[in-house]
Amino acid sequence: MNHSIANTTGNWEGTRGWVRQPNNRGSLDIIISCSITIFLCAWTSICVNVPSPEHGVWEIFRDRWHMLCLGGLGPEFVVLISIGQFCMARASVQAFAKTKHQSWTMKHAFFADMGGIHLQFPNTKSFPVNGKQLHFLVTNGYIVYPRISAEDIDDKNKANGLARTICTIQILWFTLSTLSRPIAHYAITTLELTTLAYILCTLATLFFWRCKPMDVRTPITLECSTPLERICDRRGRTAAEPYYYTPLDFISREEWIATRLWTYYVNLLRQMHLIHTYKRSLPIRHFSSFYIPLPTRPLLFTMLAIAFAYTGIFIAGWNLHYPTESELILWRTCTLGTMIITVIGSLFEVTMMFVQYRRRHTISALIHNPDIEIMPLDPVGRPSHPSGKPTKLQVTLQNIRNNTPEKDPHFDIPIRSLIVTTPICALYVIFRGFILLEDVISFRELPASTFVTINWSTHVPHF
Repeated sequence: MNHSIANTTGNWEGTRGWVRQPNNRGSLDIIISCSITIFLCAWTSICVNVPSPEHGVWEIFRDRWHMLCLGGLGPEFVVLISIGQFCMARASVQAFAKTKHQSWTMKHAFFADMGGIHLQFPNTKSFPVNGKQLHFLVTNGYIVYPRISAEDIDDKNKANGLARTICTIQILWFTLSTLSRPIAHYAITTLELTTLAYILCTLATLFFWRCKPMDVRTPITLECSTPLERICDRRGRTAAEPYYYTPLDFISREEWIATRLWTYYVNLLRQMHLIHTYKRSLPIRHFSSFYIPLPTRPLLFTMLAIAFAYTGIFIAGWNLHYPTESELILWRTCTLGTMIITVIGSLFEVTMMFVQYRRRHTISALIHNPDIEIMPLDPVGRPSHPSGKPTKLQVTLQNIRNNTPEKDPHFDIPIRSLIVTTPICALYVIFRGFILLEDVISFRELPASTFVTINWSTHVPHF
């Protein structure tokens, strides 16, 4: 015993030159590395919309926190939001280009669509206008084309180049070191697989949001001297009619299956008191950061490819070591289940979108006006009664298919859609929950090679 202590003490005597780091890593090293990478990916890629003027920084932080939570459970949903917003911004640029406003760039379009431009009418509070609404107002002579330079937007942009640079370096290093481990015949953990999946979604999100300003605190206000009730389209609809978001809803409001389902399940969580309910006033003072515009067909399939790749990364852990046989079976079931759900959900969503594309393009062709997205005058599929008074069964079914407080008909969801999507969403949450749980509990038993680090001097050419 004394001899051992003496040897241990002797090892710390004298001086040393350059000492190489031991060729191993601990459980805490893996957890910290993955956690830092996931946090950097989620936090630096998030671009929330401009807050309402009376809230400012607090609303930015709240939206970023909620987006971070959404990205933690399903980062592919954040990718879907970014793709939809990218399509909406690109359509705005194309519309302005057709009317000889070439200075309207993707940066301008994102800035408008995120609520960076407010419209001020006499004797009323200002409200945000998106790029499509702004184009309608400009081309119809209600306001002049806004002279907003790219420098004006950059001045409001709070994007942290250093943070994104650090994130990029961490992503490259983590991906290289993790993918190299199987080549060197070293084991990896499920947490590292999960981190790679987050990295994939982060890269996609950063690409589609590359022109979107970050953390803009205050909007630019445009004055409009034309009374609201005088603003109308070719069908005679005016800004004086009832609306859900702003008086200009009649120009560009478009709900599709994703926004309807998102609104439905968020309201369901609010009714269960699982998330906070905010008081809603009209007109709204900022656009929701979680609104999902309708993607174009090519980018819809791009989104599906990303979703398949994302779920496929978890499938790569099919033959990893798990502490028990039950965990192995559960991992395979949950990872395969998420991919199957992605396939079923995608087919269902694509079908619903094609129906909406066909209906939208057919109606829009009748009026020959690309600025107007026609909304149905009557709710599609709403049950009727010969006497005009709904029966108790009809009221019950209507409450099931539309749980918005205002019973806005544009949020009606067919019962068959709820029958399909509700169990799918529940299973998806369960599967994702187990994957995240297994990422943590699997650390109680891992192969010894998991803790060996790669000796890069044997792989990288050097002199």
